[in-house]
Amino acid sequence: MPTSTELITSTLTETFDLDPAEVTPERTFEDLGLDSLALVEMGLMLQERTGLSLEDIPLTTTIGGLAALMDAQDAGALTAAPNSGT
Repeated sequence: MPTSTELITSTLTETFDLDPAEVTPERTFEDLGLDSLALVEMGLMLQERTGLSLEDIPLTTTIGGLAALMDAQDAGALTAAPNSGT
């Protein structure tokens, strides 16, 4: 399974035709030329792929910051899941 950073990068490069070399963890979505509508579209695509709720992402968020948020949400979902007894 791809990491959150890899998932964000692939979504950005496939959807918005961005150069993968420019999509680095320290770049903000604003740096990459995305506007708020594009960011909402990306958030919905990531939500569809991961099941994580990604709303109100500021344009000044870095790719690394969003990946950390996704990882934290995913970890929270795992710890909140009932124990399967295995």
